[in-house]
Amino acid sequence: MTIVARGRATATTTGDTPGPSGPAPRPGSKAVGYSLLALLAYVPALFTAPGKVAADTKQYLYLDPGRLLERAPSMWDPNIGLGTVTHQNIGYLFPMGPYYWLMETLGSPDWVAQRIWLGSLLFFAGLGVLYLMRTLGVRGPGAVVGALAFMLSPYSLHYAARISVILLPWAGLAWLLAIMIRALRATDRGWRSWRYPAAFAVVVQIVGGVNATALVFALIAPLMWVPYAIWVRREVDWRRALVALLKIGTLTLFTSLWWLAGLWVQGAYGINILRYTETVKTVSTAGVAPEVLRGLGYWFFYGGDKLGAWIEPGRSYTQHLWLIAVGFAVPALAFLAAAGTRWRHRGTAIALVVLGTVIAVGAHPY
Repeated sequence: MTIVARGRATATTTGDTPGPSGPAPRPGSKAVGYSLLALLAYVPALFTAPGKVAADTKQYLYLDPGRLLERAPSMWDPNIGLGTVTHQNIGYLFPMGPYYWLMETLGSPDWVAQRIWLGSLLFFAGLGVLYLMRTLGVRGPGAVVGALAFMLSPYSLHYAARISVILLPWAGLAWLLAIMIRALRATDRGWRSWRYPAAFAVVVQIVGGVNATALVFALIAPLMWVPYAIWVRREVDWRRALVALLKIGTLTLFTSLWWLAGLWVQGAYGINILRYTETVKTVSTAGVAPEVLRGLGYWFFYGGDKLGAWIEPGRSYTQHLWLIAVGFAVPALAFLAAAGTRWRHRGTAIALVVLGTVIAVGAHPY
């Protein structure tokens, strides 16, 4: 039992999480809230272009997921040309490949399976933010607004209809941060002290098997929390933090060896895909801070050819004045709220936004 007093406010907490701020939820309100979150995630996706399958990720996911899973464990594919080292195939062993195999086995139409997949990415991204807010002791409208803002960010439009698997680290970001916070605060002994490190490793397996770069970027936030918790908040001493990090690192590395080995073979002996598709010069063309702050900034989002825009929503977000205004108003209001809100983690949240923007802008202008 820990008593934390600050000014006139006194909070009593038990275990490894702080006491909640804001009114306690009414009985049944959680179920209603989660249901509404699910409706916002799944229903618009199911009513978008029904009957049509977007050209998303690997076509074999829709044509023959069983054959994709059969070939994915091998880094050598003799069925393409005279044989080649596969590119990111091994990552589809989990979770995307088994999901589409299961949906095909159940007889689901491909377009329905695809919409449920996209809706699930949005839903679990929103759930992750709610879990993070609960971990930080935030309840009430603020937690809901944060979950909706993250879940409905235009960032997902970059990849939803083309390479939705890249959205997995985005959907897992809030989960990873919340689990890291709980792992540092936990005072459990024995086998129970491994529960949060194990949960962290499981989330990494779900979100990180295909694109290591996206996973590395998602890990920045939980890793940044460690020095903040030690030297700023003084919630944990460095020895306990080191033990937690060692447990997380050991389990995550051990359970990730299967796809890390595949990425190493691909990088050492495969075709240098980035040299011909997404060079640093190409990806930095649209990486400007204002676009990044409104959730955009990915170069492919702005491209087009004689057939039209490469990503159809890109035309709306660059040509419709009202949508442009809304896109810039959201981050502007967020910064204004940060300036006028008293919250103990405000500085860290702002630092994450600033650091993320710097990384996203990268080499622009090249």
